[in-house]
Amino acid sequence: MKLIHAESTNNPPSDSYQELAIAVIKQAADDYRAIARRIKTIGSTAEKQRLAQEKESIRRFFLSEWFEMLSNSSSGPMILKMLDKEVYGND
Repeated sequence: MKLIHAESTNNPPSDSYQELAIAVIKQAADDYRAIARRIKTIGSTAEKQRLAQEKESIRRFFLSEWFEMLSNSSSGPMILKMLDKEVYGND
């Protein structure tokens, strides 16, 4: 299984803003993975619904202008596809 992480280099981030932006994006990806996996295993309908709402909120983040500003790219849809493939396989 290939894990998806924010790209890193041997060069330190140029400033605190960049470090924070990378941390926000990494946390969103980690949260998306965890929620998607939990939805697959949880039995409670109410809990599945709550988690689905959280997952949708994270999905909207990756598709937002805010994500584009933080990442300086429009790769959000591609990241979501990769995360879904990672969590769900070929489903």
